[in-house]
Amino acid sequence: MKSLTKMSLATAAAVVVLNLSKPSPAAAPERPFAASVRDDGTLSVMTYNVKGLPFPLAYGRAEALGQIGERLRKLRRAGRQPDVILLQEAFIPEAKAIARQAGYAHVLLGPDVKDAAGSGPAADVSANKASWSRGETVGPQVDSGLVILSDHPIVKASRMAFSRTMCAGFDCLASKGVVIAWIAVPGRNALVAIADTHLNSRKASGVPIARANLAFSRQVAAIRGFLRRQVDPHTDLIVGGDFNIGQDAQRVLAARDLLAGGQEAVQAADCAPDQQADIAAIRARNKDKLYYRGRMRLRSLDVPLGNGTGEDAFSDHLGYVAHYQMS
Repeated sequence: MKSLTKMSLATAAAVVVLNLSKPSPAAAPERPFAASVRDDGTLSVMTYNVKGLPFPLAYGRAEALGQIGERLRKLRRAGRQPDVILLQEAFIPEAKAIARQAGYAHVLLGPDVKDAAGSGPAADVSANKASWSRGETVGPQVDSGLVILSDHPIVKASRMAFSRTMCAGFDCLASKGVVIAWIAVPGRNALVAIADTHLNSRKASGVPIARANLAFSRQVAAIRGFLRRQVDPHTDLIVGGDFNIGQDAQRVLAARDLLAGGQEAVQAADCAPDQQADIAAIRARNKDKLYYRGRMRLRSLDVPLGNGTGEDAFSDHLGYVAHYQMS
């Protein structure tokens, strides 16, 4: 969540709720798609923070989100669409409409406000009292912004909203957490578990870094525990999303070994020469992650909506795809 500097939190929260309750004129209409599900022993997974924030936290997002959906639609027409997409910051209807516009048959939403409502007392991640002016006592005003899109059937699902003792600053206005989809990949008897998450921001939270980092560490610990409880250790597992790690040494340490026995895709795989600038930017920013463990083998990375410059015209994040060979 971006920092709010020119209006009161109460005003911003009210506007957020009003915007989310309005119908979405920019939502994509239903469009038929020919079946294009691949059964070739591979699995491709994309993580993408689409900056689907409501006005006034962001401006002009409906058009950009529509462009994202259209670009993904074109990938599908060419048979290059990711099998699974993990969206973050898909708060507004135009962001959630990406699933329909891009032709994904199976959609799973992350935690909602009602899931966060029972997740703990008011935020207090340090010895200081929770801050009203930074959104810590207001309670969640929007859902998690997490959406999993899949060409393959989602057989079962599980969600967890972070406790309100695990958020800091403006991030407390969202019902952040984690959502897991167990997906039936063609040609495999065993399901693949794929999780999507979005962790507490650092400076953009609007509170001291130490306070934001404590919330981050608690969220990482909660994800570890949730994955251990929900996912059998022998199940192939991919965990992606916007981790907001950056170059902060405390966050790097806290997130180390997030996935026991796992590896990180963006730091390990190669990409086409014309996408090296995009991948280098993703690595340097160190926020958008895809971790994996199990019997799959990482083949390559792809930045299908990038332009080879390390910038994205549609969002403030670059979405990228990891291609896996399934055994």
